[in-house]
Amino acid sequence: MSLVLVADDEPAVLEVLSQVVEDLGHDVIQARDGEEAWNLARARRPNLVVTDHMMPRLSGLELCRKLKSDEVLGHVPIILLSAVLPHGAPEAHAFLHKPFEITDFEALIRQALAEAPRPKALEGPSAVEVLGNWVARGFEGPLSTARAQVERLRAEGRADGGALETLGAQLKALETLTRDFHEVTALAARTVTLEPVLADLGVHLRGELEAWKQAHPQVRWVLDVPPGPVELRFDLARMRQVLDVLLNHASRHGGEVRVELEATPSLATVRVKDRGPGISDEELRQLFEPFRTGEGLGLYIASELARLHGGGLSVESKKGQGTTFSVILPRA
Repeated sequence: MSLVLVADDEPAVLEVLSQVVEDLGHDVIQARDGEEAWNLARARRPNLVVTDHMMPRLSGLELCRKLKSDEVLGHVPIILLSAVLPHGAPEAHAFLHKPFEITDFEALIRQALAEAPRPKALEGPSAVEVLGNWVARGFEGPLSTARAQVERLRAEGRADGGALETLGAQLKALETLTRDFHEVTALAARTVTLEPVLADLGVHLRGELEAWKQAHPQVRWVLDVPPGPVELRFDLARMRQVLDVLLNHASRHGGEVRVELEATPSLATVRVKDRGPGISDEELRQLFEPFRTGEGLGLYIASELARLHGGGLSVESKKGQGTTFSVILPRA
């Protein structure tokens, strides 16, 4: 069974195409315009994309080009449908001119999925799992002892206060790294499970941002959410973990941090924007990879947790123009 994204702005056509794909035994996600299709593709990473050409916000041809230029989605086959393009486009894996026979559409679906790349199966514990377990177990005892000694010296007033603050901050950083190693190990072993509940994401964001306002009053926090409820199923604690990583990253530069929530019937998107120095193209390519940047493991963990929700985490940034992280979550 594969996951197929079908995009068409005509509801009747969208339903017919989706039903054909489902009858072939595959799961379907639907998009009603090109921009929604692009967001869904980044969030769900389908095995195949079927798109009409004439769509609002983003045409099928523009969608093809964006998908092909994406590092993750560039190898996903695309079937382009059109009544105006005579010969399709080189960015598409296959092309069907409207109107077409359903049997021809079925044949293209089978062919495209047969040729689509498949992820490699895991073969036992990885080096990351082994290393993560070893480091986490080895650090827990010494860190606990060191923390207790710092608290004792602080209570007795027998050491320089500034030195104790510095030492405490370093211990906290090491404790965070140890905890993140635990998380990476569990994610690599696929033992992390979610406890989703139906909740209003807007209310969750308000509570989260209020806590950050109290802890970081030097930052100007701005929240923009829809007036009505944005309900979906998500793990409250895990989503708080994702947001904490993004808000921590954005607040490093001071100034203003803007958090926006946008909702459609099928998607909820949380954007965290800062006006910092931005991120270079080279750093962007490795930002969500563990052990590849100076960002630690937080962004990798946040990305994986978003994916476990059936969504995804993406980033847009340019040097000198700030950074925007987007958490995309399915509502269906």
